[in-house]
Amino acid sequence: MADKDTLMEELVATEAAKNEDAAKDLERVEQEIVAEATMSTEYDDALGNEQAAAEDAETAFEFEQAEIAAEQSL
Repeated sequence: MADKDTLMEELVATEAAKNEDAAKDLERVEQEIVAEATMSTEYDDALGNEQAAAEDAETAFEFEQAEIAAEQSL
């Protein structure tokens, strides 16, 4: 039977791997949101819908700023 220290090390390693995977998933989702908001900005701008384009651009900007802040906190 594995000793207590070995089990604890395995648990810590498993949790660290889960946290890393979750961080990568979050980053991927944030990038997808920025890309979608950017495409929506271009689409709404092409349609002449300035208010929607501005809102889309603001969403993209806010997510980019949040990503920068998160990277700086590491």
